[in-house]
Amino acid sequence: MMYRAIAFFFVISSLPCYSQPETEVYLADFLEGDNPEIINPKNISNNPGYDNQPSFWGDSKSLLYSRTVNGQTEIARYFVESGNTEIITNTPQGGEYSPTQMPDGRISSIRLDTTGLQLLYAYNLNGNPQVLVPELVIGYHAWISDGEIVTFVLGDPATMQLVNTKTSQAKVVAENIGRSLHKIPNSGSFSYVDKSGEEWLIKSMNPETEETLNIAKTLAGSEDYCWTPSGVLIMGRGSKLYFFSDEEDWQEFADLASNGVAQITRVSVSPDGRMIAIAGQ
Repeated sequence: MMYRAIAFFFVISSLPCYSQPETEVYLADFLEGDNPEIINPKNISNNPGYDNQPSFWGDSKSLLYSRTVNGQTEIARYFVESGNTEIITNTPQGGEYSPTQMPDGRISSIRLDTTGLQLLYAYNLNGNPQVLVPELVIGYHAWISDGEIVTFVLGDPATMQLVNTKTSQAKVVAENIGRSLHKIPNSGSFSYVDKSGEEWLIKSMNPETEETLNIAKTLAGSEDYCWTPSGVLIMGRGSKLYFFSDEEDWQEFADLASNGVAQITRVSVSPDGRMIAIAGQ
């Protein structure tokens, strides 16, 4: 418990994403092509407090996000066709963050209790929780395959660890990383941000060999990005969205300032490539 208390202090002092006020989640149509576009962005959370960390369901018909309910964050699910929002959890003693669809159809999410206890849980669709990784204080995670995740584990420095959720075995594979972890489309590798140098780098890693490759420098001061299904990098900075071109580096393609967004904090493109979710304040 002492370690978890220290980790809790680390979270609230060094990871402002868990206390960032008045963020909203926006959904827009997305046209990729050679010059990406977003069309008709709309605020789908429209809720006081912290609404953030959108993640699409595998069929692209809904998306998950963390939503403030009665002073705590809960897992919300927004249905695209109907526009309805379902609140999946009811955790008055804590809050859920980074909800993500699991390969088996459940939802994985970080739960931070008011006691400072922070663990990765699995939830079925009626909200019943089960601890997935009992020993690690995980801040962020991404599924690589059924039973294997890449994690951002709290500490000084923070470490990137590969975790087998069936055996709870974990292995440190990097330090000084960013919070944005993603499985790379059409690949067995995943990507992360390496913060060990003066310039932050988006890198890939093969989880079996641990071989890494440099992909791109991040936009200065930004670390949140996502992949389109076709393998294009999207990143936000300020109110603007950029895509990465091997020939011309990062190129701006959208500005959400007119929608009231001053700082983009998360981006996610739907598995069918037709929608983009943006969280920002």
